Amino acid sequence: MSHTSTQSVSTLSTTAHDLIARAATVISVPKAAPPNSFVLHAPLEFIARVQLLSYMSPARHDNALAMIEWLADLYVAAGDPVAGPARDVGAPRPAALIEALAEGDQDLVDAMAAAWLPLMNPAEIVGAFGEAVVPSLAAAGHAPIGLALLLRADRSSPPLPTTLLRGPLRSLAAQPGWCVSWHVTDDVVVGGDGDASLLYDALRSAPRLGRPGSDFIFPLMSQAQQPGVADRILGPVLADRFDVPAALRTVTRVAAWSMLLDDPTQAPYGWSHALTMPQAVLGLAGSGVRPRTALAVASTYALGFRVASATVSLPPVIQTVARSRPAAVLVAELTAAASVHQDAHLVKYTLACVHAAADDPEFAGLYLAAAEHLAEWWRAQR
Repeated sequence: MSHTSTQSVSTLSTTAHDLIARAATVISVPKAAPPNSFVLHAPLEFIARVQLLSYMSPARHDNALAMIEWLADLYVAAGDPVAGPARDVGAPRPAALIEALAEGDQDLVDAMAAAWLPLMNPAEIVGAFGEAVVPSLAAAGHAPIGLALLLRADRSSPPLPTTLLRGPLRSLAAQPGWCVSWHVTDDVVVGGDGDASLLYDALRSAPRLGRPGSDFIFPLMSQAQQPGVADRILGPVLADRFDVPAALRTVTRVAAWSMLLDDPTQAPYGWSHALTMPQAVLGLAGSGVRPRTALAVASTYALGFRVASATVSLPPVIQTVARSRPAAVLVAELTAAASVHQDAHLVKYTLACVHAAADDPEFAGLYLAAAEHLAEWWRAQR
């Protein structure tokens, strides 16, 4: 999936490149203590903040770069880093890292990640580990966001080290049993032919179960995976081959519509995750992740947030939203505003909406309106 930025990486000064490189070095090193929300999001927030730079006026870069430096300083203060990897893990062996993830050996996973990630580009990493990473609900299910953002990077973004994935990979090993798994059982009846309209109809039929006592990703998606929910609703939609762009448009339109028109209390974390998580997963489909796996996981996220948080039914057909100003103007304003905000979710969500608008240009107005809505939600909290 390609995207178009408004500025070139050449607009960044040498000082800016150096600042970004220093921050990347710091944020690439995981913390010794179990990560809190800030530490967990920091590598993804950093990547998103850097990529936002290419969409805004160079005149706004200084303030955005100051926030990147602020993020790095906060990360340094957030606790001691892990000790340097003490094991010689040899040459890259993807199967060995996947086995270490499954066994929950965080130190071995980190030793392998520290040694092997610098030798691999994002496409190679997705090809080697994507199928194992995508179903995981550990690290709040966020590791695919890092993979997808690095995979999207192009010449308009400063190059970022793949070692930014060390923290997410280490966190996956903390809970190896947490995953989206309903689709791999023999009890699931599948007969989908890849028709994206069936996916939308399935999401429209989601029951309203309410939040399961927690807003964390694992309990939300565990509720969606209980018998009679995902297996019944999504099973008939699964297919080994399907139209990936159409499925992506379906889940991102549902998420943006939910941000605009459903429960506003879920705007900052529920509806923002409802876009960023399935978008990332489907962005990896066919790049090392089997399309069926990507569809099962992404649709589970879409269903899980609708099941837990929806108070308004999806319409028979989602309509786009007319833009009040030219898209380029809106994108520049939204990205500049997000780049100086302290909330990681707003940063990631704004970038996700810009990507969605590029992937689904017919509905660009819907995505930009959703990004504007979340920015306004945060302004109202002051």
